[in-house]
Amino acid sequence: MQDNTKQIDYWNGEAGRKWADNDAHFERSIGALNTPLLERARPARARNALDIGCGCGNQTLALARMLGPAARVTGIDVSEPMLAVARTRAADDAATLEFLRADAATHAFAPGSFDLLFSRFGVMFFTDPAAAFANLRGACAKGARLVFCCWQGIEQNDWLRVPMQALARHVELPPFDPGAPGPFAFGDRERVRGILGAAGFAGPRFEELRTELNFAQGETLAHATEALVQAGPAALLLAQLDPAARAQALAEVAEAVARYYRDGRILMPSAVWLVSAAA
Repeated sequence: MQDNTKQIDYWNGEAGRKWADNDAHFERSIGALNTPLLERARPARARNALDIGCGCGNQTLALARMLGPAARVTGIDVSEPMLAVARTRAADDAATLEFLRADAATHAFAPGSFDLLFSRFGVMFFTDPAAAFANLRGACAKGARLVFCCWQGIEQNDWLRVPMQALARHVELPPFDPGAPGPFAFGDRERVRGILGAAGFAGPRFEELRTELNFAQGETLAHATEALVQAGPAALLLAQLDPAARAQALAEVAEAVARYYRDGRILMPSAVWLVSAAA
């Protein structure tokens, strides 16, 4: 059984509270990806769906409304701060929604529970992804579908790469292992294809989606940069600095992202895989 303790602690600590407190900002940042992902899930015509790593429940609610009142959608996440937001948001949709605080990698799902497994950026954090997907495969009914999105490699995603490069002059960055649990763990589609195949999923399909995402907005570049750094690990790194050093680091981040600032928004290139497979 895999040990996801570090991830569980992380998402129930400061990181989880940060995401919960800034949910509206984060949702606006990646909102352009919502429709393409939901469109890949629509053909499944699911009646029992699982939203893996549901976070604050935005996509869980959108998925439930797309599938209609005859469907039941369960959102699963390890983060209590984010699930508290999800439960509040979905209070009026309790008949079709349920939220479960548990680790999808190891939770004992009833066999054949779901005809759709769905996730928006929630499957890249498993310590042992092959074992996690095998566990999820066991929860699938006959004919079930898997649909999720994940980031491509960091080199394709300026929204994190550029600010982190600027911060490297001020703080020690954590070691980067592209295969370790984290946002870019599924950047290599051949690795993901192997993980899904080992878990029993068939015919994985990868569609590339490249777009500019609105990662921050503000009346000045400085205001927008402050918002930008809240969208990733930069916020925790900046917290290590004293106020003067933090201000200097932010100024250098602003200089690095200035070319992306247009009409009061920081619009940065992103690259995503839209992945689907049969259970």
